[in-house]
Amino acid sequence: MNAREHELIQRHVDGRAMADEAPALQQALKDNAELHALYLDYMNLDVALEAVADAEAVEETTGNEMPVAPPFRFRWRSWAAAAAACLTLALIVNLPTGRKPSPVRPDPAVAIESIQNAIARMPVPTASALPAWMSPTASMLDEPRIPQ
Repeated sequence: MNAREHELIQRHVDGRAMADEAPALQQALKDNAELHALYLDYMNLDVALEAVADAEAVEETTGNEMPVAPPFRFRWRSWAAAAAACLTLALIVNLPTGRKPSPVRPDPAVAIESIQNAIARMPVPTASALPAWMSPTASMLDEPRIPQ
């Protein structure tokens, strides 16, 4: 790399490059990997120096004193806006939705009777997995037998 390329990169970083030099620099960066690495080094150095300068400027303006918070000012406008937002939200939540009220639940006795009637009308007798002599309800349904 020659001094001209260094000078071109430095002018570009400083913002002093001519309009016709920018496309030439871009093409040179695409073609030469070493020049591209040098350009990145220049950019990193420029950013680091700028950060140090900013930090020193802040340090000079504040000195060694701790920064003081501005005095508290009651901002009634922001409080009023927050209250209005809360009120609007509460009104929106409590608006009627137009849904119909849920129907009254049927009486459980009526529901059970309806289910029993539906079972009784079934054309197929219910089959038990147990034999009749083993059924827990067989003794309740059969008439009592008296041994003879």
